[in-house]
Formats: sequence, C-alpha cells, structure tokens
Amino acid sequence: MTDPRTGAAPLPWSEAAPPDADIVIVGGGFSALATLMHLLRLKPAARIVVIEKSPRSAPGVAYGACDPRHLLNVPAARMGIFDDDPAAFHRWLESRDPGRYSADDFAPRALFGRYLLDQLAAALVAARQPPRFVRGEVSGIQRDAGAWRVSGNDRPALRAGAVLLAPGLPGSTPPWPGATASASIAGVVADPWATGAFAGIEPDADVMILGSGLTAIDATDALRRQGHRGVIHLVSRNGRLPLPHAPPGNAIAMRSWDYFQGNPREVLRVLRGLARQQAAAGLPWQSALDAIRPHVTPLWQSWTGPQRQQFLRHARPLWEIHRHRAPTSALDNMSAQLAAGRLTLRRGQVQQVLAGDADGLQITLRHPDGSRSEQRVARLFNCTGPTTDLRRTNNPLLRNLLQSGCASIDELALGLRADVNGALLSADGVAQAGLLLVGSLRRGELWESTAVPELRLQCERAARALVAGLPPTVAS
Repeated sequence: MTDPRTGAAPLPWSEAAPPDADIVIVGGGFSALATLMHLLRLKPAARIVVIEKSPRSAPGVAYGACDPRHLLNVPAARMGIFDDDPAAFHRWLESRDPGRYSADDFAPRALFGRYLLDQLAAALVAARQPPRFVRGEVSGIQRDAGAWRVSGNDRPALRAGAVLLAPGLPGSTPPWPGATASASIAGVVADPWATGAFAGIEPDADVMILGSGLTAIDATDALRRQGHRGVIHLVSRNGRLPLPHAPPGNAIAMRSWDYFQGNPREVLRVLRGLARQQAAAGLPWQSALDAIRPHVTPLWQSWTGPQRQQFLRHARPLWEIHRHRAPTSALDNMSAQLAAGRLTLRRGQVQQVLAGDADGLQITLRHPDGSRSEQRVARLFNCTGPTTDLRRTNNPLLRNLLQSGCASIDELALGLRADVNGALLSADGVAQAGLLLVGSLRRGELWESTAVPELRLQCERAARALVAGLPPTVAS
C-alpha cells in the first residue's frame, strides 16, 4: 500500500527489535537511509537494524515534514543518492513526468522523499537479509565485550557489532532569557514541523517567526497555504532573507584550491573579487559561491581554531544568506507580502515572552540600536535552526556518549569529533572502531555537512568503514 502523502510505499516500522544485529543505524533521515543503501550493496546478507524515534511518511524532517510545494535547495541533476551518479534523481523525475523538471530545476522536496523510498524499496528487494526498521529512541551506547550495547528507555538493549549514528542536529534552545520556562506557554512553538504546529490559529491573527532563513520561508508559506491572512512578523539577528539562486543554465566559475587559499579575511576578499568579475562579465555572482563550494571543507580544515571563530563571529551571517540560497519564486512571494504589509522583517532579539490576553502572547523585542518594542501575537514559531553550541544539548544519546567518553565535542562545540571515515573520537582522541557518525554533527570539522552532495560522500565512506570492521563471520 502506498502512502497518500508521498505516493511511495512506506517503510515497515515496528515496535519490536531483535536482541542483536551486525549493524545498527540510529536515525531515519537521508544520511541514515543512504548509508543503508550502500551497506545493502556491499554486504547484502548483513543483519541491519534501523532505529528512528519519530518515523515520518518520508525520510527525516527535510523530506517527511515538508509541504508538497516546498522546494529542494540543490538542482535536480545534483541530487542523486550515489556520488558516482548525481543525475539519477533527475532521470527518476523524467521517467515519471517527462519534461516537467529540467536538470537545473529545484524540484519539490516531497518528490525527493518519494525517490529515496523508491530507491530503498528496490534495494530491499535485492537484499538477502532484509533490514529491520524499529520505532524507538536510543538513549545510550556503550562498549560491550568487543561489540556495542544500544539501549533505549522503552525496550531491552540490543547488541551490535557496529553502530552508525545519523541523528541530525538537535534543535536549538529558544534564544531568549528564561526560554525554558516560557517554552511551556501555549502558543510558543519550538518545532514548526511538529504535528499540529499550525493548527488552531485564527486566520486574521498576527503571528511571529523567529529567524528569516529557509525554514522561516517554508513556515510562512505553510501558514499562507492553510488560509492564514494575518500579518506574519519575521524577526532575526541580521534581518535578512536568503539571497536567490542564479538563473538556470549558467556554468560554474571553476577555480582550483590554490585560488582560494588563505585566512578567512583573505578568502572572503578573493571570493568578493571573483563575484565582481563574474558580474562584470554579465554572469551571476552565485557562480563564485559555487566555485568555492568544492573547497570549503579543506579551507575550513586549514584554518586554526581562532580563525574559524573569527569566521563564525564576523562572516557567518553573510555566508549563510549567500550560500544557503532560496528559489526565486519563493523570494518573489515573500517580497510581494512585504510590499503588501502582510509580512514584516525586522532585526532584533526576543527579550521576554509572556502569556497575554485571550490566550495570545506578549513579546518584548530588543533592536540593534538598544530600543525595545512590544508585539502581541497569537503564536511564536522558533525557526532559528539547530543548536550552535552542542555543550547545551539536552539530547539524551549525545549526553550519554559525551559523559561516557565515547565521543567528544569539537573545539567550537559545533558538533562531534570524528576521523576521516567518520569514526567517533573519544575524549582522549582515540577513534572508536565500529562507532561511526554521518551528517550534520560533523560540521565542526567539515563545515559543509548538510547538503546531499556532501552527505552522500560521507555515507559511502562510512559504509565502507563499517563493512571493513565487521568480523569475517558476517556473510557477504
């Protein structure tokens, strides 16, 4: 039976878990399932268990909590699951709806979720040992006599030969003083993609969205399509929307690694110069950002800790709006709402959130000039993105790994430390054989660790490392 939301066969999630497995995968998003597909290719008879706390109709929040009109942020021709075939997703689109999407188009995220499920379904048919998909939370992972003990609050522990962590980034703490207490106030929404987050709002009521990035654009779009007519107030530290993608059909300004070498200030100076050259030649400035993208991770790794901190403190906001761009159609829609007064965009920070009259909220904002303003809204959505300081996480699994010493936080507390294959580094810097990490939690040492073109490389490398570490008794 197909899922009416995705049009694809849903994964067979179950509450029951086996007592042991060759490999356990923690997570159910892109990184988890892409690695699973590599494993099924490399070791089709391995006993694999996938554990996900909150399975969705399609993989992860990005593709399972999206609306049918939410678009990908990478062109279709670069979204294939496997690095040796990046155009596979576009061919899949063509096979189902010929001519509708060009190679340069930003296809709906829901379609990419269906593509993932379709590709996984084909891989499962070919597997000699079908994986088990288990609904549950993993709260602890410990060494267990040459293997790993994977435990949860609601079930007996599972013994695994190896473990792959693909949990994504934990959500951020609401960014205002006393946020923990005010999070329980009705109308404060910590997760805009939680079930019912947009329900029950009066159509003409004002609402506020913290953040003005891609998630805020998606949340605005979701509100409007459910009939919301009131003013939506976007508030962020920089008060800027993402910049647009380039028009389709423009070639990337290819440059070698040597072209961009230097400290953050030097790299940004070179990048601005290349963007000006492109503009002077009648080409989009975006091609300069695309030119540096293959070199971002080695550049990041070449910087010292203080240099990385300098980048985060001074350049990150501008980098984010240039690097994580939005489709022109989405930005045109936002601009029209701004012009019509149905949307506001302000720089500021929330200082206080109080329950107001008639179940609304009274919010105090502090602006860059030191002034304060009050705003009454029916609902407040936190769209500021994932945490930027892993030391503040309340995630039980991450706390367990850190407290046990099996994992360690990178120098800037952006993520967890790992070796080149993704093996977690312990508190004393030792690679943990058979305990690997893929996904956004590697951003502290890779920086680029969120988009499919980078993630699929991590997934393939981690899968090969997992298979290489299995005992010879595991059949191929």
